[in-house]
Amino acid sequence: EQVYAKEHYYSLFLNTSGLGFGYKFGWTPNYKDKHLLDFDFYYSNHEKAIKGSNYTYEGARSFSYGKLYDLFFLRSGYKWEHTTHHKPYWGGVEIGYFFAGGFSLGIGLPTYLEIAYLSPNGYDLIYLVERYDPTVHDLSNIVGGAAFYERFHKLAFRPGAYGKMGLLFDFASDNARVRSLEIGVSVDVLFPPIQQMYQNEAKKAYIEAYIAYNFGSKKLLYEK
Repeated sequence: EQVYAKEHYYSLFLNTSGLGFGYKFGWTPNYKDKHLLDFDFYYSNHEKAIKGSNYTYEGARSFSYGKLYDLFFLRSGYKWEHTTHHKPYWGGVEIGYFFAGGFSLGIGLPTYLEIAYLSPNGYDLIYLVERYDPTVHDLSNIVGGAAFYERFHKLAFRPGAYGKMGLLFDFASDNARVRSLEIGVSVDVLFPPIQQMYQNEAKKAYIEAYIAYNFGSKKLLYEK
């Protein structure tokens, strides 16, 4: 049987608050264990953030009332995979489990809105893009969300840590390829946390259940 010493694969995943993608590469020191460098990027939406539109203004962009930040996570760490059941020689599914952990960077994208003000003449409206301030802006003067490119001001960066664990099911028909389903749970903790919603405490930990599809390739010991 051919022994594959290295592998790399990409991941597309959905979790309980958003979606993301990842990349892993590493080596196989023995028949059952794998050591991988783990990179993920995903979007986490707050469960109370509900998008809506102000129909008073035609063509206004939708926005989530009370939402202060959109939150993204950038992870970098180590992943250990252990195979418990290899595929039979006629094919089938390889089963294993994994643990991963490392550094997590939280990136808060602040909410900017289009706000309507009465012009000095008292008849016309002036539209300005401003950072959302719940103490000043309400449904009486919010037109809608600002364009996405308007929001890259005063980004919030928070260092933290993450961990995840779960099960792997590799169903690739070609042993030189990675085609697997990953089911697991993850947790991210930021220091200090980011408050996403007005009048809601910042989360101390972001606990997610997720499912991922992994695809990539393996290399033999002497392959470059």
